[in-house]
Amino acid sequence: MRIKRLNGMFTVATQVNLNKIRKIAEAGYKTIVCNRPDGEGADQPGFREVAQIARDLGLRTAYIPIALSGATAEDHAAFARVIEDMPKPILAYCRSGTRSMTLWSHWEQAASGDHRTERRVGTIARHHRAAGNRLSVDLCGQRGRAAASRASASMAFQSPFSTRSAGATQLPPTQSVLERER
Repeated sequence: MRIKRLNGMFTVATQVNLNKIRKIAEAGYKTIVCNRPDGEGADQPGFREVAQIARDLGLRTAYIPIALSGATAEDHAAFARVIEDMPKPILAYCRSGTRSMTLWSHWEQAASGDHRTERRVGTIARHHRAAGNRLSVDLCGQRGRAAASRASASMAFQSPFSTRSAGATQLPPTQSVLERER
């Protein structure tokens, strides 16, 4: 079982092993979400088995099976309800973790107002402006990419971020990076 923490409230994993559920609980997770349909592979335990052990350990569970063909609008709505209503942190799993990560990505994009740039681009932009650098943003499809004229975006991690740095412009969080450049 491989685990990838996406942030403080959400983690994706490959197929959960029954003998690892106690460790999941001990690690502090509060909810387990199964995105793998029962019977998809001979190597997987059924969701009822996973749910029973998890509940015995005080964890909440949710079953949102996603077919290999992809998630439906109803699946995305059910996932959004789980993310918004269930206790955190949440561990979601499927065979490889891809379906769980795709659901998360779709939810995060919808929850962030469907901005075409990632939130971290805005953070990098504020940091570079505070340092007196000119920042340009080039949109590539749905993902944003930042390039600074005097420093690369990766250099932003050399010093702590601060949204209240001297000279930093505080902008409404609903503005996109492109609107800020105008």
